[in-house]
Amino acid sequence: MSTLSPLRPIVLIAPRLDLAPATRAVQACAERLAPAGYYLAAGPWRDASLLPLLAQLAPAAALVIGPLDDPQLRAAVTALEIPVVETWSLPATPLDSLVTIDNAEAGRLATRHLAEKGHARVACVSADTPWERARREGFLGSAAALELAVVADIVHPEAQQLNDGRMAFLRLLATNTIFDAVFCTSDLLAAATVSEAHNRDLHVPQDLAVLGFTEDGSAPQWVQGLTTLGVDAAELGRRAGQLLLDRLDGEQPAGTRLTLDTVFEARLST
Repeated sequence: MSTLSPLRPIVLIAPRLDLAPATRAVQACAERLAPAGYYLAAGPWRDASLLPLLAQLAPAAALVIGPLDDPQLRAAVTALEIPVVETWSLPATPLDSLVTIDNAEAGRLATRHLAEKGHARVACVSADTPWERARREGFLGSAAALELAVVADIVHPEAQQLNDGRMAFLRLLATNTIFDAVFCTSDLLAAATVSEAHNRDLHVPQDLAVLGFTEDGSAPQWVQGLTTLGVDAAELGRRAGQLLLDRLDGEQPAGTRLTLDTVFEARLST
């Protein structure tokens, strides 16, 4: 148990909390912290006018979802001189400790899998988030070395609902290119891709192979037989919560880095 006073806040810094993986991670982290007397305190901390309140909160530590790239917010967190655990993204200069996913390596794994299955003309569909950008970059960067032709690269502004994924797939079809496989950087995009492919009488995987990335295990529930790469968002949250407690208790040094393994689930869609 920590020797600090009970019921102390740990500030939660996240660009948004309505994304399912982030929600699962935050919930799991909060459940790990609560028995030790800490709670997560969320707020619109990216609003510069509220930064003085961040110091007044006197948090014991900070949990960061995604990149801490706002200069003012980064400086304000640094000035608190508290343990910080950043998650999901791999920052170039971490403030303290990390619980991350090697998103770029996940993209490379996707490329290797499609190459091994004999696909030569591939497409990528992603949303414009830091972690999906990294998966996309890993996929595109390794395609040339494996002699895969990336014939289309669709980056959708956001993908929060299945309809967003459908619109992204329609954009892909509108390129009028010929492709035999698609890597989708989220489970939602993959599920929408399979759904729209079926609506257009495309058979998966005979006409089109689809490979997704899952963070909450939901894609196989939406689409039976969907091949996925992925991590467990709840496990990431639990690991982040434990690392916060270990940093507060002095059991782990600053600069600790934990990387969750990417799990590959081969099913019928590839």
